[in-house]
Amino acid sequence: MNPREEIVRFCRLAWQAGLMRAHDGNISRRVDRAMLITPSGRSKALIEPSELVEVDIATGRGQGPGRPSSEAGLHLAVYRARDDVGAVVHAHPPQVMAYSLAGRSIALRAMPEALIGLGRVAVVPYATPGSPELAQSAGAELARCDAVVMSRHGSVTVGRSLEQAWIRTERLEQAAVVSAAAEAMGVPRPLDPAERRRLQQMGRAFWGDPAAPGPRPLAELYRLDRLPATEAFATEKRTADARGQAHLIVDDLPLRRVCYLTLKAGAGYRGGHYHRHKREGLYIAAGRARVELAAVDSGQRHGLELEVGHRLWMLSGLAHRVAAVEDLVMVEYTDRPYDPADDRPFDF
Repeated sequence: MNPREEIVRFCRLAWQAGLMRAHDGNISRRVDRAMLITPSGRSKALIEPSELVEVDIATGRGQGPGRPSSEAGLHLAVYRARDDVGAVVHAHPPQVMAYSLAGRSIALRAMPEALIGLGRVAVVPYATPGSPELAQSAGAELARCDAVVMSRHGSVTVGRSLEQAWIRTERLEQAAVVSAAAEAMGVPRPLDPAERRRLQQMGRAFWGDPAAPGPRPLAELYRLDRLPATEAFATEKRTADARGQAHLIVDDLPLRRVCYLTLKAGAGYRGGHYHRHKREGLYIAAGRARVELAAVDSGQRHGLELEVGHRLWMLSGLAHRVAAVEDLVMVEYTDRPYDPADDRPFDF
């Protein structure tokens, strides 16, 4: 099928399915060294093939009767990062959007079909729609997975073909619908990590793409640094004088929850869980800690010894627990408010 006609066909499907209403959403397809993308400000029910805009992937320059979609930068970021991607679909699926607006997580880890059809689905923090920041953050995630949920702004799915990218959009919305129905009856029970990995491998084999991006290695799921001990000006540091101590812990993160915690040496562990979407930081203000980490998707494990000034930032999908080697004072901070549905126990 002619690439322009194919894009228009899927625009009609998206509008009919209620996944792209009004001017929402955009679709693109790789054509040689360029992409064809839907124009800005047009209903997907009314777009004609001649209205699609051709944009050079390397330079970002477009040619066509109208302006390319405001999300063209996101599409370009994906094509530049992944040669295997032939199409990108950005939609506003209602049930997916509802979960995002409520700050809740879709129970993807409970559904075999979602794990086979989607693999890992990343959640991208909110950034202004159409902004370079959103293109950068969503593009970075899509370099390693085939579907993302952008906070308050719908979904993006990719595929080697436009049909494959579209199927992933449908699959994500169906998973959200089923998840909502299951939550009305109780708490969806996730499959165990080994079975989830097996199902994701089945999905890669089904799509004929065994080399598709797999689970992120554990080393990419955390960042450890230590605040400098200095009297010089700094926005993040620790210092002490005759008056007492000061710990300037975080200066560059949008935080939603901060906790002050203590733990006595020999008193056991705090934690023993992972977060599905929330990211969490841990700062050691006094004492010494032993931290155990486990990547839920890859199964990798690692241990850390933390002292005063150490700051640990952990992404979703990283199970963790903390024990005090010496009586411990620590500060815990997260980028999302507390949601019990986001926490999952992990058997260390």
